[in-house]
Amino acid sequence: MTRPNRPQLAPADDLTAAADIDISAAIAPLIGQRYRSPIVRPSSAADVAALIDTSFPHEGEPLQHLVAQIENAFEQYPRRNTHPGFFGWIAPSGLPSDPLAHAMVAALNENLGTYWASPVGTMIEKTVIRWLAELTGLPPRSEGVFTSGGSLSNLAGIASAIARRYGRDYRERGLYQLARDDEPVVLCSAAAHFSVRTAVALLGLGTDSLVAIDTDEHFRMSTENLAETLKQQQNVLCVVATAGTTNTGAIDPLEDIAALCKQHDVWLHVDAAYGGGGLMSEDLRPRYRGIEKADSVVMDMHKWFFQSLGGSLLLYRDPHWARQIFYETSDYLTTSETPTPEQHAAFHFAPELSRRFRALPFYIALRCYGLARLGRNALHNVQCAEYLAELIRQHEDLELVVAPQLAILCFRYRPAGYDETEVDRINAAIRDRIQLDGDYLMSATRVHDRPVLRVCIINHATRAEHVEGLLDNVLRIGRSLV
Repeated sequence: MTRPNRPQLAPADDLTAAADIDISAAIAPLIGQRYRSPIVRPSSAADVAALIDTSFPHEGEPLQHLVAQIENAFEQYPRRNTHPGFFGWIAPSGLPSDPLAHAMVAALNENLGTYWASPVGTMIEKTVIRWLAELTGLPPRSEGVFTSGGSLSNLAGIASAIARRYGRDYRERGLYQLARDDEPVVLCSAAAHFSVRTAVALLGLGTDSLVAIDTDEHFRMSTENLAETLKQQQNVLCVVATAGTTNTGAIDPLEDIAALCKQHDVWLHVDAAYGGGGLMSEDLRPRYRGIEKADSVVMDMHKWFFQSLGGSLLLYRDPHWARQIFYETSDYLTTSETPTPEQHAAFHFAPELSRRFRALPFYIALRCYGLARLGRNALHNVQCAEYLAELIRQHEDLELVVAPQLAILCFRYRPAGYDETEVDRINAAIRDRIQLDGDYLMSATRVHDRPVLRVCIINHATRAEHVEGLLDNVLRIGRSLV
């Protein structure tokens, strides 16, 4: 028998050598940009493209050259979510431990799909899940899974609610057969995140099945309207409550909502993607009373837990219903419906099979800084928001539109002698000028169909002087406009 030619890779094509670069030195400028202004610099797509080599990469080039190119592009056209004056969208501030932790995730490169794929990783993830389930007040039998973000977590939580409603037949027969005549609906606050609407569309319910419950004067779901809707609707799959709405930071009355859900035997899903981080603070925890009665809870680590992107935790009170919809097995991946710890499969609780080690950065952060210290930083964010609200109340040219329930507030510059249309124009101009000046950033939004100045504080680097500086700039620009 003739032996076939033995393949050999040319030394120049070998990819196993370590990267010829000092990683710490390479990322130091990126870490150091936290306090640099401007937070964002206006650009066109053509401006940015001019700084990035978009030619097809047939051959390689030095890593140092690529790092320099990317650092330069981000320096020219930044969007510094980590800046203490960034009060815009609910964006991650990142912790000092994150670069190392995320580098460890990349170096380990383990797939957290099953225990046997990553025994240590699975144990760490399940440990973090247990910690946060206890923090939320869920029972010992609860289970959870880390996903890429709150949108996917909301999708999986609502899917599990549907599985509970229709039982074992749902996975095989689907909504087309089981719900053809009974018009199932999902109830949520009118202020719920749009990912809930996307979820019902993806799950085949259609957005017409989403019934929005009016909010009260504090922008929370009205329990009176919810109670009436639960009486009127014959087939409610679940109620989605929010612990920290995106626009105003409102916490729905979770305890009352939970009581109504129990009365009507309806699944309660709590979207705490933004607000969940407040549970780390003993002082803030009472504001979430009732969350421990939820059937599923979503919390994003990359929001108010101060983590860098990306990781969201989905918790289930009873994991049985998630397994009803997500359970899978195959010839190449055998799993058990009632697994031992060694047969744990994370893909029995959410759609993803391949998953990066998302729990490691938060495990390291919790062990490094401690829950109490992280909680005091979350509380400080709320105290800064309340301090800003009081400064606004004391100024005759300012109007507090939304008082902070957590660390989001909305206000308007309202000088005497101007009608609403002019005040609208002035506030829109203030927000644009603040952003152009570069030291602060607020996101655009509307409350009661009027433009407002929205301030969101979820950065562990933000201090009282930053909110004072923002307000000084608002007043300075406002006066110049009138």
